[in-house]
Amino acid sequence: PGKIGLRYSSLHGLKQRLEKEPSQDKEYFQEYTIGKDAQSQNEYIRIVDHYGNVFLCREGPEINPRFQQPLVSTEDAESVGEETATKYGRSASECRGIDYVEFRCPPKTAAKIAQFYDSVFDATTSVVESNEEQVALIAFGPIDENGRAQQYLLFREASPQQPLPPYDGHHVALYVGYNQADFEQAFANAKLAGVVWVNKRFRDDVTDINGARKYQQFRFKDIIDVATGKVIMELEHEMRCINHSAWPGPKHNENNDT
Repeated sequence: PGKIGLRYSSLHGLKQRLEKEPSQDKEYFQEYTIGKDAQSQNEYIRIVDHYGNVFLCREGPEINPRFQQPLVSTEDAESVGEETATKYGRSASECRGIDYVEFRCPPKTAAKIAQFYDSVFDATTSVVESNEEQVALIAFGPIDENGRAQQYLLFREASPQQPLPPYDGHHVALYVGYNQADFEQAFANAKLAGVVWVNKRFRDDVTDINGARKYQQFRFKDIIDVATGKVIMELEHEMRCINHSAWPGPKHNENNDT
């Protein structure tokens, strides 16, 4: 299980939905609590799903309205199925997007994980201490004048007394760079690092640049110590080009850098 930070324009509607029909909502989650952050005193809603994942919902500004997945509407029965459209369809949402996704990593590896993303993907990274634990921050999207990125992957070190569960195949999908050239450079770097990987469950069996161009994505699973090549932890990454058909932002051509 991991932690997912969600940003909302307002928590009011979410509170109402959680409080309105708790017996029905138990079909979708184990429990929820409402609290305040110790430092900022800002309110949050903590929801635990049936897999043990924790969703931390907070209010915040718009992340980027140009890069948002379309909502499922009640009129989308033909494309997503009548049950899904009826159950989840809506015309608007207070949720503005994902702030961060947090994973536990082995003790004394946060700095090495940050170095991996920096070295292989030229990501902006840092390592901070939080609650006496080392946390690697991997930044995504533009970074504001205060040094805050729009989204993060977080890797928080587990204590030696809390062994990590075996990897169960969960994965993340990420979009790379500003154009086709950035994506192809990312693939070249991953290939050089020896981490390009094929998940046999899916048809995108990418092992070379031609495959990456064909599917506009590639995968890797091993986060490694770049100094030794030793695997630190496993987490499947689906690395996509912004020319991928599922890209939620404006369409680009191969030579467009913006």
